[in-house]
Amino acid sequence: MKGIPTYNDINDLHKLTGSNLRTVNPQFHCFDMADANNIAVTETKPHRTTFYTLALNFGTKDLYYSLNNSSFEKPSNFFLCVAPGHIAKWEKKGEWFGYCTFFKSEFLQFHSSINFLQQYPFFNINETNLLPLNEDSFKIASSLFKQIITEQQSATSFSDEIIRSNFLSILWQVRRLYEQHRQTSPVQKAGASIAAQFQYLVNEHYIEKISVDEYAKLLNITPNHLTQTIKEVLGKTAKSIITERRLNEAKYLLSYTSHDVSEIAFHLNFTEPTHFTKFFKKETELTPVQFRNSNLKI
Repeated sequence: MKGIPTYNDINDLHKLTGSNLRTVNPQFHCFDMADANNIAVTETKPHRTTFYTLALNFGTKDLYYSLNNSSFEKPSNFFLCVAPGHIAKWEKKGEWFGYCTFFKSEFLQFHSSINFLQQYPFFNINETNLLPLNEDSFKIASSLFKQIITEQQSATSFSDEIIRSNFLSILWQVRRLYEQHRQTSPVQKAGASIAAQFQYLVNEHYIEKISVDEYAKLLNITPNHLTQTIKEVLGKTAKSIITERRLNEAKYLLSYTSHDVSEIAFHLNFTEPTHFTKFFKKETELTPVQFRNSNLKI
């Protein structure tokens, strides 16, 4: 079933946005957002990528941004964190100011996406993170972005190593802002690794695996331990995280595609469309058709 367009190549995303910017590195591209202000495209359709986006905006004017089911009207000073699988859409009416990076975790030499999310949980697909920043944080980060762009353009010996080092510094600054924003407790930090792995696995397997026991087995821990840890770290039950991921995908497909309800039901592994309708109404108090009539965005 065709769904929301997904872009695997960084340059393909540049083409979508109407930008003339291109990268020779398939795993990493950093650029000054002012270089994209002359684009003819002022609005993108909903889309996903298989790579990450980290954008720093400071003083940006008249930007309308939506990420998953969250909408942000005229955000100005913030870090934007977009993960593979997020549904992004934006409308640009003013000028962009700041920096943007498209990257894959492999460039940062992480062995897996789980390892990456353990370090940088603000890229979790179940969250929509626009993290506010002040002028001091902007100055520190922008200096690092400028160094990255300089190295990227020079492409001399050890440029990748210098780029990687500077970008990791930026990511740790974002992690600091993220924890300040969330006010993470010591108990939550202790279970953060399990929570990151669990959320990653749910995002990978939510269609075919719908029980807590199945995920506990993948993590090699007991279901009770998983349930308790997720409750402490995320303030939700493990079961609700699984349900929320399935429900959100249903909402995305109802909002951003023209597939009929039965197609969506079978895609999400419901044995009958009536079972999907019952599930959806229980969680939202609306039938899928009622939800689509109020939320269709294509």
